[in-house]
Amino acid sequence: MENTLRHLNALRVFEVAARHSSFAKAAVELNVSHSVVSQHIRNLELWFGTELFIRHGNRVELSDDGRDLHPQIASGMQTLTDASEILLRKTRSGTLVVSAEPALASLWLRKRITEFCSQFPRIEIDLRPAWTPAQIGEGQADMIIHFETRVPKRGVERDNLFPIDGYPAATPDLRNALPTEGSAIDWQRAELVHDNGKETWHKWYAAHEPKSEGWRKGRIHSDLSLAIDAAVDGEGVILADDILCQREISSGQLVRLDDRSVRCIWYQIAIPRGTSKSGASAFFRDWLLGQTQNLRE
Repeated sequence: MENTLRHLNALRVFEVAARHSSFAKAAVELNVSHSVVSQHIRNLELWFGTELFIRHGNRVELSDDGRDLHPQIASGMQTLTDASEILLRKTRSGTLVVSAEPALASLWLRKRITEFCSQFPRIEIDLRPAWTPAQIGEGQADMIIHFETRVPKRGVERDNLFPIDGYPAATPDLRNALPTEGSAIDWQRAELVHDNGKETWHKWYAAHEPKSEGWRKGRIHSDLSLAIDAAVDGEGVILADDILCQREISSGQLVRLDDRSVRCIWYQIAIPRGTSKSGASAFFRDWLLGQTQNLRE
C-alpha cells in the first residue's frame, strides 16, 4: 500500500479546513493561499477516491466520508503536536528582550509571558515597557510589540497581533448619574476620560456623534493604565475594550454604556528581518500569534 505519510501536509490542511468548515479560514490559519488549500484537498480526494467536502459555492461542509475521517485525523494531529511540544520545552532556549507599549505590557502581555515561560522554562524574556519602542536588533531589543504606527517599517518582519475596538464604559454609579437627553446619554455633556490625547474619543464621536463637540471634554492621562484607574474611580467615561479592560468589564467595575464601537488601533509584533525560524524570537512570536488567532478573525 502507498505510504500515507506522503500526504501528511494535505491531511493537516484537511483537518484545519474541516474544523473551520471553510477553505478561506484554513488558508488564513495556515498562512497559505486559498488555491493551495483547494489543491491539497483535491489531491486527498483523488487519493482516497471520494469527496471529502460538499461544495456550495463559497461554502463547504464535510461529506459523510469526510465526517468519518476528521476525528481520527484531528486526534493524530494532536498527538503529533503534543509530542513536538514536549520536546520543544526541553530544547528551546535563549534570552529575549521585548520592548512593548506600557499598557499592553502590564494589562495583557505580562501574563502571557508568565504562561509561555512556564511551558518553555529555558527561554528567558526580559519585558521592557516603553512608550517609544527601543531600536530593534543591535543588542537593544529582539522584539517590539506596540501600536502599528510605532513599529518600524524597515528591516523587520511585522505581524498583526490584534485590534483594539473601543466602546463607552463607566462605573455603574456614574452610568446612573450621566446627563441624558430623553432616554439616551447626552454625549455633548458627558465627562470623558482620555488616554494619551483625545484622538480615540474624537474617532468615536466622528463615527457616531458627528455633530457633537463632546470629545473635547475630560482629562487626559499619560497612558491607558492610568485612564482605566481613573474610570474605575468614577472620574468619567472611558473607551474600554474586551482585551486590555477585560478584568474591569468582567468584574462589573466598568459597564458598557453604548453598543457603538470604533476601531482604535492595531497592535503589531516585529522581529528583525531574517531571524532564524527556529530561534527563540520567531518561536515566541509564533506562540503569541497562535494565542491571539481568534482575536484577528
